[in-house]
Amino acid sequence: MIEVAVVAFEGISLFHLSVPVAIFRDAVSDDQKLFNVRVCSETNSYIHSANGLSIGIQNDISVIKQADVVVIPSWIPDKVPSNDLQELLNEAHCENKLVVGLCVGAYALAYSNLLNGLRATTHWKYGDDFTSRFPLVTCDINPLYIVESNIITSAGSAAAIDCCLHIVKTYYGVKVANKIARIMVSSPERDGGQTQYIESPTINGAGDERITKLTDLVLENITGHFTLTAAAEYCMMSVRSFSRNFKSAYGTSFNAWLINARLNFSLELLESTNLTITEVSEKSGFSSEQVFRKHFSQKYGIGPKAWQKMFKAKSIT
Repeated sequence: MIEVAVVAFEGISLFHLSVPVAIFRDAVSDDQKLFNVRVCSETNSYIHSANGLSIGIQNDISVIKQADVVVIPSWIPDKVPSNDLQELLNEAHCENKLVVGLCVGAYALAYSNLLNGLRATTHWKYGDDFTSRFPLVTCDINPLYIVESNIITSAGSAAAIDCCLHIVKTYYGVKVANKIARIMVSSPERDGGQTQYIESPTINGAGDERITKLTDLVLENITGHFTLTAAAEYCMMSVRSFSRNFKSAYGTSFNAWLINARLNFSLELLESTNLTITEVSEKSGFSSEQVFRKHFSQKYGIGPKAWQKMFKAKSIT
């Protein structure tokens, strides 16, 4: 079981605190406990949230020493973490534990000098402030989340859900992550490279429903041949209008979304079947094994065969 320490603090937003707790504990079935989640604070007493409620915290930050994953779910941008918390975060990093800053939680990691020389993200609204405070960090406010070795930073609000689902997938595979996503009524398709700031999160008019039906059709028939032109025709739009509306809704192009959907489907096959890479490629809808290997390696940093072996080894242990 993976030990998770979630750091709460005076003035924390209840929404931000709830995200890792929901993903790692509440959305997991009772008969399959995957993570042991402990919320901690420097006082291990009552703290006042930003929402006017007091929260009783049973653990102090020393539980970070026993954690495999340390999550800072948010932070107060102009507050420097205590020396004790900074020391624990640095120890966790040096011990190759996963250290996660969700939304403005990246500030706590940056104050602790964990992000120096690295690329990181935070809520797009704080991009300029973050850059001015931490000139040694390369701040990129475009992605939903960024993975740098054993450090992950995410954008705000809903992007924190995507980041936590990525962590679930890393430890337990895409099938488990997708199951949790369904319980959370969250899309399992969004990867870290997608843009966090979408100018118009919804599409006005009938096109909204047509594009939703299109994506449902694709996911139900992942091996189908879906071109941009055919997708636009299905939605009864011009290619230009469809492309604009699709990106407005999903933060990425239709072709990029389609590749990601097929890669996501391929992960489940690699983790839960004994199919060959050629068969996985075909069943995931890629035009050739070479194209599949190229996209897979670009996204995950390893080949599909290596991924398959990695999860087979996990299932044995």
